[in-house]
Amino acid sequence: MARPRTPLSSYGAISVQAVAYDDGAGGRRRLHVIPDADRRKHGLWRARTRYRFEDGKLRQIERFAESPAKAENALKEALKSVQASTAADVKRETRLRDLGERFLAAKAGRAPRTVETYGRAVRKIITPRIGDLAVSEATPDRLQRFLDTITAEVGVGTAKTVRSVLSGMLGLATRADAVRTNPVRELAPLEQKAKGATPIPLADLAGILAKLRADDRAKAIDLVDLVEFVAGTGVRISEACALAWEDVDLEAGTATIRANAVRATGRGVIRQTHTKTDAGTRRIRLPGSVLGILGDRRVRGGPNSHGLVFPTVLGNLRDPRNTARDWALARTRLGIADYTFHSFRKTVATVLDQAGLTPRDIAEYLGHADPSLTMGTYMSKTVGGSRAADAIDGLLRP
Repeated sequence: MARPRTPLSSYGAISVQAVAYDDGAGGRRRLHVIPDADRRKHGLWRARTRYRFEDGKLRQIERFAESPAKAENALKEALKSVQASTAADVKRETRLRDLGERFLAAKAGRAPRTVETYGRAVRKIITPRIGDLAVSEATPDRLQRFLDTITAEVGVGTAKTVRSVLSGMLGLATRADAVRTNPVRELAPLEQKAKGATPIPLADLAGILAKLRADDRAKAIDLVDLVEFVAGTGVRISEACALAWEDVDLEAGTATIRANAVRATGRGVIRQTHTKTDAGTRRIRLPGSVLGILGDRRVRGGPNSHGLVFPTVLGNLRDPRNTARDWALARTRLGIADYTFHSFRKTVATVLDQAGLTPRDIAEYLGHADPSLTMGTYMSKTVGGSRAADAIDGLLRP
């Protein structure tokens, strides 16, 4: 009768032997087992067994100590660590707080902002409110009431994030056979009336920029050129903060958008070598007025060890959040309505639409996904058309 296979995440019999080292060929130390009659002369013992990992393979694990009991205990402790790191330990009794930490560990390799968002959802909302529920107790009814409360107290946007994280958490439980189906799939959809940023009226844009150019505080913190660049291209503020001179071709009149600046917990502001979405990586033609601004900055120079187009006054990477706050303070000083950086982005889209560009042209220039829902793919990353740059340039010039 064939010997039964060792189950996954378990080990076979433990053997303990007295061992010693001697000099082998080439002067290398060689481990060998000591005969029973000579065991008391030596103080090294080896405990070993074979462990079957999640990939189905048996691998040998061993530990050494000065006595048989200590060697065996050391091996058993090592096996506990192996089992904890490899076994699928999500069960019906697992608490949501523990499942949330397991979910965060699985997502540790994502973008810093994504990891930070997931962490807030788990540790600030899910764990304090329903963290003591067992996986089996996370029924659709309980989760629906929880999300309804979050929607009423915090808002739909946060509730959507929490729902997404809960779906990922309970997806882990489903794959571990702790529950039959993911209960989040049974919840009612969260609906939110789109609000978004307010586009700037086209007739007001030139006047707003003129006020900013005359503001001493905005000039002191080097905010003017950055705002004009965003207003003239519609790029995201995180993309503008991360723009490097190596991605600007003044002779060709283009800029390649391929990075963004984000704040990561524990790491400060970092420059990610990718954009918010795959479609965000693009090369755009710049309006003439924007080219003039960049040309002046290139000649003017300044402290900048990172090769950035719009660094801080000390030459460091700009924080998009702090920059948005600087712009908000400038608006208050100058009596400008609450137009955010995203308002410029919407305004550029309006300009391009009125100039007769197709939805595909506009999506390509702004780095949006393909507007055609039936295509289901991202836009191409070729150079934006000259008509886009000309249309914006005509609006920016007083």
